[in-house]
Amino acid sequence: MEKAFKTIHRTGNGTSRVAADGTAQLRVLATTDLHMQFMGFDYVNDSATARKGLAGIATLIHSARAEAEAQNRGCLLLDNGDLLQGSAMGHRLAQLPVQADHPAAAILNGLGYDALGVGNHDLDFGMPYLRDVAARLEAPVIASNLIGDNLAPLQKSAVISCTLPGSGDADDAVIRIGLLSVLPMQTAIWNSDRLKGHAQIELAADSLRSTIPELRAQGADLIIVLAHMGITSEGLEGDAITSETALALAKLPGIDAMITGHTHRRFPGHDHAQGAGVHPARGTLSEVPAVMPGHGGSDLGVLDLTLRRNGAGQWQVISHVSGLRPNTSETPANPAIITAATPAHDALRRHLSVHIGTTSEDLHTCLSLVAPSSVGALSARACWLSVQRDLAGTPDAALPLLVAAPAHTSGGREGPDHYLRIPAGPVLRRHIAGLNPFSNQVWVVRITGAELLRRLEHAATVFARLRAGREPALLLRGETPAFNFETIYGVEYRIDPRQPAGSRISGLTREGAAVLPDDTMLLITDQFRAAGGGGFECIEDDRVVLRRKDTDEAAIAAALAGNAPSQWRNTAPWTFANCGGLPAELATSPLAEHYLHEIAHMSPKIMGYDCSGFLRLKLTL
Repeated sequence: MEKAFKTIHRTGNGTSRVAADGTAQLRVLATTDLHMQFMGFDYVNDSATARKGLAGIATLIHSARAEAEAQNRGCLLLDNGDLLQGSAMGHRLAQLPVQADHPAAAILNGLGYDALGVGNHDLDFGMPYLRDVAARLEAPVIASNLIGDNLAPLQKSAVISCTLPGSGDADDAVIRIGLLSVLPMQTAIWNSDRLKGHAQIELAADSLRSTIPELRAQGADLIIVLAHMGITSEGLEGDAITSETALALAKLPGIDAMITGHTHRRFPGHDHAQGAGVHPARGTLSEVPAVMPGHGGSDLGVLDLTLRRNGAGQWQVISHVSGLRPNTSETPANPAIITAATPAHDALRRHLSVHIGTTSEDLHTCLSLVAPSSVGALSARACWLSVQRDLAGTPDAALPLLVAAPAHTSGGREGPDHYLRIPAGPVLRRHIAGLNPFSNQVWVVRITGAELLRRLEHAATVFARLRAGREPALLLRGETPAFNFETIYGVEYRIDPRQPAGSRISGLTREGAAVLPDDTMLLITDQFRAAGGGGFECIEDDRVVLRRKDTDEAAIAAALAGNAPSQWRNTAPWTFANCGGLPAELATSPLAEHYLHEIAHMSPKIMGYDCSGFLRLKLTL
């Protein structure tokens, strides 16, 4: 395996000279939000995806490094976090001891990463697991605003050296690059259980203000920040949180380049509109060169920096080119990555093939954004079963118990194959992995009727505002992730997409009675949303009445067997309000063609396919 990796190992370490005009070239390659996607495989559906994950990115890395060498550029390779979680592979490996052949270590070491940042999801399996994996990595693992007494081998910062190739008569040049990595402040809430007794999170801006001068004092010529956070504050809550966006951090003095991530978007490109400080065409945030390379190995970020020493002999960025190289279906998979990942890949497929129950009907998420889905109902029943046992005999047991079923695996940015379908017959462990793809903890929180209404209104922001008298408009807002939507079981309500955001929910009742603002209920949700993830309201810690690792397989098997409340098997918690025959267009899975009878009341008509492969449906609301 080591020999196979040698062809893609780091460049820019040889002896060379700066160009005659005093300039030098540095290429920074970046990945982010890989979520353990090594081979481009959908373990829930047991099939290869169009993209080949890090195996395809490795091919792009090899090409970009070869170009850098031919163009006399130094070259670095960085990762911006959320590596360890987010897929069935990540969940399974976290249950096993971290050995020397852990695929993340073998692959990242083989690719020659120069440094890695820590994302919020890298903490989801606990600090000991993160530290064990980091100990197997040859590159420094940096978490600048993660504060604790015993975090080794994690580092607050790193300064690495890179030779700047060139030609001419000038002296050879070695540049020292200071690297910092910051997490969203909300990580302190999302992962409060994982961090307790181990570490705390400080404001990213405060961390950078203190650490950048320290790195300069250590001789760092350039400062590159790995900011595991979105570019703008869209969808975030609270002044302290919204001030910690990549755009806000880019305004701090002393930052020469930035890698962003977390939101699974791309930059430069069309995912971000031009605005104050945001320039997608130039690839800058507050004039700082920046790149955000998607997620799951969708893109390789490439920052080409042209450098020149100033009068004080300090290197400065005088120009740059920021871009993304897409990992398409045509990108060959690097065989060394496939070799390194195959043992874990094969073992995981065997693990996920275990039979845990049976379903008499197809279960799917193809239409979960226009009607409550059978998969959501199954998830809700299983959560109710697992939680109600734990609540029995507690002071909260008498409160109404509701369940939020997020619209996971419902297309969106992940593409037309990102849907869950469980055919009638045996239900396997891999099918269940799709119910909670991010391995979030199950939390039970105490909420009021007013809070419930606001939560439903926020979920309904996935819908565009529809207006009468116009051609069929897209039902969904493309800028809002599809998984922000959720169905809440245990209540009934209507959604009216004609109304402005914040005024779309009507007829909110429970067991036939109106839900009043002061009513108190329990809601089963996940820790990400309960802690403010996705823009949902943050629930104070004293109102979290129960935390569970996840929904156990026994509860899912019981739900499949029909041992859950019957009213949640055939119920529709929500419907669209009668919009007077208003037309709307939905982009969904091609598999939806088999289930149009389920939404016959919307008179669905197939309109063909869009350029991304989604099936286009015309609906009448």
